[in-house]
Amino acid sequence: MKKQKYSNGSLVARKDFKGVGSIEGSLSGNQNQRAGEVKATINLGSGRLTASKSKNSMGDSATNYSVEKQLKNKSSVGANFGKNQSVNYAKKLGKGFELKAQVGKNYRGVSISKSL
Repeated sequence: MKKQKYSNGSLVARKDFKGVGSIEGSLSGNQNQRAGEVKATINLGSGRLTASKSKNSMGDSATNYSVEKQLKNKSSVGANFGKNQSVNYAKKLGKGFELKAQVGKNYRGVSISKSL
């Protein structure tokens, strides 16, 4: 199991299972708040199913599920279930550009980005 420490004070442990998926746990905190998250990912051919559970010291908790599918034309579609439900689409346009569209219960948006 790999352990990595980041500059923001969080600790992440991750275990990968070749070709099947992964389990990841993270803890973070400062003098005001502490938080933890557990995430499991299962690879299903060209798709991926993820479930996560998070909780913080303020009493907030969330359970989320997502599914993502890679398509043949350098694009992907996905859906998030839980408190913030949404559907998203992403397509690589070439020369480092990517188009993303997302529709959720209380929001919608389209963006074009380029990696630096």
